[in-house]
Amino acid sequence: MPRILPFKQVDVFTGELFKGNPVAVTNCMDIDESEVTTEQLQAIASWTNLSETTFLFKPTDAGCDYKLRIFTPGSELPFAGHPTVGSCKAFLEFTGVKKEKIIQQCGLGHIELTVTDDQKISFKAGPNSIEEISDSVIKSYESTMNINSIERPKLLRVGPNWAVLLVKDSEEVLRIEPDLVAMTALNRENVHTGVIVGGLKTGCTAGDAYEIRAFAPNEGVSEDPVCGSGTLAFLRYLQEINQFKESKTFHITQGARVGRNGNLYCKIDILPDGKVDYYVGGYAIAILNGTITL
Repeated sequence: MPRILPFKQVDVFTGELFKGNPVAVTNCMDIDESEVTTEQLQAIASWTNLSETTFLFKPTDAGCDYKLRIFTPGSELPFAGHPTVGSCKAFLEFTGVKKEKIIQQCGLGHIELTVTDDQKISFKAGPNSIEEISDSVIKSYESTMNINSIERPKLLRVGPNWAVLLVKDSEEVLRIEPDLVAMTALNRENVHTGVIVGGLKTGCTAGDAYEIRAFAPNEGVSEDPVCGSGTLAFLRYLQEINQFKESKTFHITQGARVGRNGNLYCKIDILPDGKVDYYVGGYAIAILNGTITL
């Protein structure tokens, strides 16, 4: 029998209406997860045709506030950044919960989120790793975008698997016209979610402001307007190539080429024991509020 469930569409990483990255969020916390199939959830995600669609379920792990399942139009992801922030915003509005710390259960594990008094929501990176990419694959990616990397590209596993490339400045980032057919083949052949390319903001000398773009055509997302996991991958990459010894904050912008104005407030936190934590956050606005039939 069809179920009528609460639904929100949340604009993420923006304080300005219609300028961030939308995520569709369905509140399934009043039903048992066993009552729906992955195929049903995937069908909804394909129908919304957003870069990600999420479903909030009751947590199955102690200490978590909710369990989140995340879908692109073509597949399920263990983690993604803007859906994490947007789904947290939806959870707070669905439930009326007022907490500074929220724990999300998802395919990547437990993700800690912080909610500030002014409602900025940040997530702390879960398990992540960095790997080399072969010279031939690097050349192929550079060719598909007609760019030259200024540092050796790396593969960042942050839930999604992003190939990260750095170019000289934001102007070069914004001029890129990728060959999406070739990129799709490369993503599929190498089991990469997609490509992140970033460059220092033109005129910025402090090294703390960057423009990035995210391409994931093999996931049905030609260009993700504002990508949280991609931003996390980019932060992790910056730490790898710079080896910062002190904590550092960053302002990362995205979406200019697709009519958006995404703003992400990030931190690389260097702890006294040498451990490094990564934080990505921003604002979110619930724009559509209603119900969906599942």
